[in-house]
Amino acid sequence: MKIISRHKIGLLGGTFDPPHKGHLHISREALNILKLNKLYWSIANQNPLKKLKPKLTISQRTLLSKKIIKKNKKF
Repeated sequence: MKIISRHKIGLLGGTFDPPHKGHLHISREALNILKLNKLYWSIANQNPLKKLKPKLTISQRTLLSKKIIKKNKKF
C-alpha cells in the first residue's frame, strides 16, 4: 500500500499588473504563517472590481510572474 503525504497548498489570485516585490513578500509570509508546501499564483485576465483594463497582456504578466518567482521552488 502506498502512503500519500498531505500537502498544504495556497493560492494567490490577482491581475499581477505587473508582478512585484509586494507579491513576493505576501507569498513568503503566507508560506511561513500558514506552513504551506506550495503556493500557486493565479493570474486573472481582468479584475471584476476595476473598470480599467490591465496595462500588460495576460501573456506578458505570466512571463514576468515566472521570472520573478523562478528562484523559489515553493511558488
